[in-house]
Amino acid sequence: MRAKRFSPRSLEAAVDRYFASIRRTVVATERVETGPKTFEERPILSDTGEPIRCREYVVAPTVWGLCESLGITPAQWKSLCDREEHPELQDAVQRAAGLMRDWREQALLTKKDVRGLIYHMQNRLGGLAELRRGG
Repeated sequence: MRAKRFSPRSLEAAVDRYFASIRRTVVATERVETGPKTFEERPILSDTGEPIRCREYVVAPTVWGLCESLGITPAQWKSLCDREEHPELQDAVQRAAGLMRDWREQALLTKKDVRGLIYHMQNRLGGLAELRRGG
C-alpha cells in the first residue's frame, strides 16, 4: 500500500471522522420516582444547571480501526507518529492517542469485566508503567 500524505489539517479531520463514526453523545439520565411504583427518566443536571452529556463508544477505538478509517497500515501510522519524521502531525497524533487513552480509562472505571482491557494494557502498552507516566 502506498503511503498516504496528510497535512496537519487533513489528518486532524480524518481522526475526528473516525472517532465520530464510532461514538455518540447522550444526555445522562436517572430514574426518578414520580409516584407509587412509577418512575421517569430525567436528565442529570450539572452544578451549573445544564444537562450532563456523556460520550458513549458503540465500538471501542483501536489503532487498527483508525488505520482502516485512514486507509493506511499500522506501520504507516507508526511512521506518522514519529516526532522526528512528522513533527507537523503531532497534534493530530496526540489527539488520537489521547482519545484512545480516555476510552481505556473510562472503561477501567465503568465496565464490569475489564480483564481483557487489563491484559491489553499490560502486554501491549507497557502496563502500569504507562499509567504511572500518565500515558
